[in-house]
Amino acid sequence: MVVFRRCLRQFSTRHYLVGNEKADLFLEGVSKRLDECQNGLANAQPDRISYWESIVKQSKTVNETINEIRQLTTLLSDSSENQELKLMAKEDVANLEEVLEENLEELSRRIVPLNNLDVLSKCQIELSCGIGGQEAMLFTGELLDMYSKLAVSNNWSWEPLQIDKVPLGGVRTALIAVAGEDVYSKLRFEAGVHRVQRIPVNDSRMHTSTASVSVLPEPEEVSVVVPSGSVKIEAMRASGPGGQNVNKRSTAVRMTHKETGIAVHCMDERFQHLNIQIAYKRLAAILMQKQVDAMHEKIVSNRKLQVGSKARAEKIRTYNFQHDRVTDHRIQMAVTGVDEFLEAGETLEMMIKKLNEVYMKDRLEHIIETCSID
Repeated sequence: MVVFRRCLRQFSTRHYLVGNEKADLFLEGVSKRLDECQNGLANAQPDRISYWESIVKQSKTVNETINEIRQLTTLLSDSSENQELKLMAKEDVANLEEVLEENLEELSRRIVPLNNLDVLSKCQIELSCGIGGQEAMLFTGELLDMYSKLAVSNNWSWEPLQIDKVPLGGVRTALIAVAGEDVYSKLRFEAGVHRVQRIPVNDSRMHTSTASVSVLPEPEEVSVVVPSGSVKIEAMRASGPGGQNVNKRSTAVRMTHKETGIAVHCMDERFQHLNIQIAYKRLAAILMQKQVDAMHEKIVSNRKLQVGSKARAEKIRTYNFQHDRVTDHRIQMAVTGVDEFLEAGETLEMMIKKLNEVYMKDRLEHIIETCSID
């Protein structure tokens, strides 16, 4: 596995938490608020107090490590000290530098607590072919296979809700329900426009085709987001090629959310009650996505990584077969081995991990920059 070309400058936790005036103000503010609550001068929710205590405790650990490094550095600069002692001190500094990085990473994790979306165990992934005709459909099918293999390697469940395959090979559209540990946090940054550049079998020219991926969070309990009384369900006849039920029985359904007017149409299953279940799931995911969009709009609009509706129109990744390279344009990261990547190999897992690291550090930067204590 080789990572090459431009790579996103390594995000330094130290850059944001050590020697940063805004970070100092944030940590001082947390310590002050905690002291006020502990001395009865202010009130706060118990979970908020626990959050502050966790940060203050880890911040003290970081400062202790920094002081140890400073003391040893002073010893190293003293020309009168024994050379053997200096050599030991140099080794200790190197070890403490590693400890400091670990302590700073832990501090950043405490400052940026996981939210419900970070641990969500259900989501829906939707794929649609874009420009490129048959090549785009073939590419969409390859992406569908890639995510299916990723689900297997992560022990996620994989439930196709709708798949529109084409006779010559490939997929027009697909909708899959995926469930498992941390499934949404791993898949959310796959949303966007994926571009493939390659020479088709029956041509000698380079073709560029696209496929669009959407990833919607699915609530753990659909009925909480979409109560039965909040929707209007209409039965209708299915349409499409062949089949005993097509145009004979009203198995298809259209479900409309009364408050927002959002409607979903499901007709793939032979029985109406199954189509209703799928419609509930689909509508719940769409409504939850609207909540995610609203939440992210309030936070910041210029992040490196977009989540939700904004991400769908963004060109995020290029699969170049001629140069055997996959490039993620959001983090300027490129890996060799397109085939391995499409097999959901180590390079895909590595890119997913890097995307999540950048996102979490993005959130850390936002908290520090805005001094969001309460």
